[in-house]
Formats: sequence, C-alpha cells, structure tokens
Amino acid sequence: MFAIWSETIRRAWNGHGRSVTTIGERNADRIIQSIREMSEQLRPLTASDLKSSAQQHRCSADSIEKTSASATARNRRSIAFACEAIRRGLGVEAYDVQLIAGAAMVDGGIAEMQTGEGKTIAGTIPAIVHALNGQQVHVATTSTYLAERDQRLLKPVFKSLGLTTGLSDADQSVDQKAAAYQCDITYATGYQLGFDYLRDQLGLAARGPRILGRRLRQSLSHPQASSKRVQRSHHVAVIDEVDSVLIDEAMTPLVLSASQSTNQDKTKVVAQWANETVLMMESSTHFVANRDDMSLRLTESGKRFAAEQFGRKAASVNWELARPWNGYITAALRAKHLLKKNVDYVVRDGEIQIVDGPTGRIVPDRQWNEGLHQAVQIIEGVTITEERQTMARISRQRYFGRYALLCGMTGTAGNQSRSWLDTYSMQVHSIPTRLPSQRDELPTQYFASFADKLGYLQSDVAKRQAAGQPILIGTQSIDQTHQVSAALTAAGISHRMLNGLQDQPESELVSIAGRYGSVTVATNMAGRGTDIVPDNHAIAAGGLHVIGIERNLSSRVDRQLLGRAGRQGQPGSGQFLVSANDTLVHRYDPALQSKLSKLCATTANSEWDRQITRLQQTAEREQTEIREAMVRNETQLNLLRHQVA
Repeated sequence: MFAIWSETIRRAWNGHGRSVTTIGERNADRIIQSIREMSEQLRPLTASDLKSSAQQHRCSADSIEKTSASATARNRRSIAFACEAIRRGLGVEAYDVQLIAGAAMVDGGIAEMQTGEGKTIAGTIPAIVHALNGQQVHVATTSTYLAERDQRLLKPVFKSLGLTTGLSDADQSVDQKAAAYQCDITYATGYQLGFDYLRDQLGLAARGPRILGRRLRQSLSHPQASSKRVQRSHHVAVIDEVDSVLIDEAMTPLVLSASQSTNQDKTKVVAQWANETVLMMESSTHFVANRDDMSLRLTESGKRFAAEQFGRKAASVNWELARPWNGYITAALRAKHLLKKNVDYVVRDGEIQIVDGPTGRIVPDRQWNEGLHQAVQIIEGVTITEERQTMARISRQRYFGRYALLCGMTGTAGNQSRSWLDTYSMQVHSIPTRLPSQRDELPTQYFASFADKLGYLQSDVAKRQAAGQPILIGTQSIDQTHQVSAALTAAGISHRMLNGLQDQPESELVSIAGRYGSVTVATNMAGRGTDIVPDNHAIAAGGLHVIGIERNLSSRVDRQLLGRAGRQGQPGSGQFLVSANDTLVHRYDPALQSKLSKLCATTANSEWDRQITRLQQTAEREQTEIREAMVRNETQLNLLRHQVA
C-alpha cells in the first residue's frame, strides 16, 4: 500500500550518518493535489450521504482487484475521505505535511514529525484507511490521559464516516473492554493493549485440557483470566510516540500477576525479618550495590551472615516461604539501597505507587514482584500487601510483533533507524515541517554543582518571567521537581508543578503552561504528547522557553523536551544545564565529572557538548544491547516451551 508514495521516495543520509527517506516534493505535490481534488468532490455531500459513500467504499474492499495500482487508487480515495471527515469533525483542514505523514504510515512506516506539526491528525489517516479496508485498528498511546483525550477528540471524525471507536482502560469490566474492541478503531495505552492480550491468553489456558496440574488450573482460573476474550484481532496498530512505546518502554516486559495464596501474616514475618537483617549488614563487607546499573550482589561474608541470622530465626518461627530465604534478603537490600522515594516510587494514599521511568508517570496499579514491593512497604511504614505471582508475561517486542501491520509517529525516531529495521521491519520517513523552525537553542551551560545550577536557574527564570516569557523546566524525577520548586520559591518566583502528585488535572496545567509569564516545573510526563500553546502575549515575549535541568541518557528524550518550544514556526527557545553530579556524567565519564567539579563559574564549552553527545550514544548502545538480549532470551524460552508442550 505504500505504493501510493513509492514514486516519490528517495533515500538520503543525514548528518548523523543514518538512513532516512524523504518525500520528493514535485511528485508529492501532484499526489496531494489528486487527494484534495477527491476530497473537494465529497464536500457537497450531506452528512448522511458522506457516511453512506464511505460505507460503500468500505464494502468494496474485498471485491477490488488485488494489484498495486488498485491499492494505490483505493488508498488515495480513503485518504480523501479522511480529509473531509477531519474538516467536518474538527473544523480544520489537514496540512500537506499531515497527509504525507499519514500516507507514510499507511503501509507500516514511521513518520518522524516535529512537535506541533499535528501528529494526532496525521494518525487518523492510517486508522481510517485501514478501517475502511475492513481491518480492526488499535491506536496505542503512552498514557491513559492521551488515549482518553484523542479518542474523545476524534470520535466525531470517525463517526462521520460510519466508523465506531472505543477506549480500553484498566478500570473497565470485561464486558466494557469487549465492547471497546468490537469497535472499528480502539484506543488504549500500549501496555493496556498488552495486558488485555495476556488476560485473553490466561482465559484460553484456563479452558485448556484437564491434564494440566490442579494448582496450575486453579491459578489460571483467577478472575483476571476471564473466559470471555476481548481482543478479536491484531490487524493494524497505529502507535503514537512510537519510540517511547517500542524502544524506551521495551526495557520493561508486560507482566500480569495475581495475589498468591500464601498466609499473609507469615509473609509479613519473613519480610520484616529480612528488613531487620539488612539493617545490620554493611556495604562492601556484606553486599555490593550499584544504582547506576541497578545491580546488587551478596559477598561471601554477606551470605554467611544472612544464613546465620536465618538459622537463628527459623529455629523459633514456623515460616511459610514463597521463595528461598535469601530472596527476601536480596529484595530488602534492593529496596533500601537501590530504589529511591520520589524517583522510583511515591507514597500516596497509604500505598507504594511506582513511577514509570521513561514517561515520568505514576502507575498506581503496578507492583514489583519477588517480595520487592513488600520490602519497600516496610521501609515506608505502610500496610504490607500480599505478594503477587506472575501469571503471564510478554515483551513489548513480541506483543506488537503479532500485528499484521505496525506503523507509528514521533518527533524522535531517526537515530534509532537501524533498530526499527532490525527489530520491527519499519522504515523511518522524515517529514518536512510546514513552516521553518524559529526555535533558538541556546548553548548548554556547565556547572560545578547542582547548587550552582539552581542559582543560575533562579536568576534566568526571574528575568524571563519578568519579561512575560512562559517557561517549562524539565526534570529527571519527582524529587528534582521538589528541589527546583524549593529554589524558585526561595527566589520568590511563582510557579506550578506537573509531576503526577499535583492537585490540578494534567490537562488544566498544560493549558496554563503557555500563558504569559507562566512557569511550570515538570517531569518527563510533560516531554511527550503535551501540546503547550503560548498565548499571543507570550509569543510576543519570545514564546515558550524550555530548560532541561540535566541531559538525559537518551538524546531523543532531550529532543522531545526541546520540541515543546517553537511549535509550528512560532518563536521559542531552549537550553540545557549540566553539572558534575548529573547522572549521565557521573555514570559514563568520571574524567569529565572531575573537570566540571573544579569550575569556578558557569561556562559554555563546545568540546564538552560533543563529549555529552558521545556519552549519550554510549548509553543508547547499552540500552539497544539489553533490548536485543531480551528478544533473544524470550525467543529461546518460547522454543523451549514448544519443545516441552
């Protein structure tokens, strides 16, 4: 189906040495013109006639001749229907660049569109094209907020063509989910799609042969394993922020778990003993913990010490263990020395709630396994819940690999183009901006310490706020939002926080963030999918100014943050601040860390800029290797399962 653009595609190499495709302007203009002419022919139709015409077009999908030329003609007409539906449903005309991006996705490509170019509208095009071809479409987003927003916003667009749309979220009943998946186009987060699939598989297994062991059959009969299958197909997935869903979040497999049937009181006793034992253990002597790579190991001395403590306790207590006793010690050590409050988790409403690293969002219904969640609960003094056992798991690579066709969009796909081809067989297509960018990217400033960085931040923000320029300050964690907020408060600077713990709704804070003189301190949750629109007075003051409190391990995350400013050709600016104790510098370049720690004043340094780029490339290679290893391991496990089945 990508034949619609095949005559216009040429291959190019950008400055980073990566392969991309760009659209030949002359031929693209000709094809866009033909689509717009067909769309103009639909404009006089009444609402009823438009819907009827679209449904006739849909019904003809199975009867047309299966040739490249016929597919091209059909898809162009489908895009024309999409254009008219967008005009009627949203009251806007789709831009040429949105048509190009939408067409690039129709046959499984990734449209690399800059922030503010209208990815939401572009994503409706492949959804409509494939729905009119009779295929069910799943639209995956990075958050429930975005899934709800887009499904609600675009429902009138789809409805005008007689297409139904639904939403699947964690709070729905099985019947509600089944109804959502019966629709032509279903919106959900990427992880929710995966969890719904896992629940379906548990349901199928629960109805399996009686030769399964009694305990296994009982576990598969858990309420999560409903006998009613909700997902009916895996035809097409349109993925918003595709690099976040398929690369950043791919480090974390999708795991469906349920409460264990162990005695809860006995579980608490073991977990509390482990916590008490860990308090007596010394770093280096008994264990070695490294937060940089989240690794932990017991030394021989530590193993002996823990074994002695276990022997003494076991002699007087009747324990019921869910795993070998040393697993409880490891969990307690990880909770105390690797996990950080307001970085990896928050305490809210008397519960431990995990923070999703790539998105910065709090995920209330997620728990760590192997006793780690209970170990954190003990440290924070909240109610200890039952441990959960893994019922089913799948990597995101394997789940999304089930779709007959994958496509997506993002502003930052290109520097992972090799990964897209190797892992998902997806080609990145660089989409030109509608208007030239006016964003002013200021030189990175370097500091000896985080305190020095905050001093600079206070001065810079006060000056810009006085001039009326709205400011977005991007941080690495919830803890950092509090530190930055305290510094701004001390300087008398009014501001708002967007970190998942705020009282105001996210949508309200995003709508305020572009106002004249507004200052917003946010985690990564503001770096993707948030459309911050400066008002006219703010644009006159220079547009949105973005400050990155430190460089991320991935350059894509940095680019996403900067992309909040200067959208659609508007003015805007951005700057990063780097100090010696930043994670990227500390973890990957002790020599640079030493140099920065000796700075007497803030400075810019182009050589250090290049070094930071190299450090990010190193970090990204490491993450790629881990993802590839996960895929290999899962493939091997699946082969073993088939051999013993």
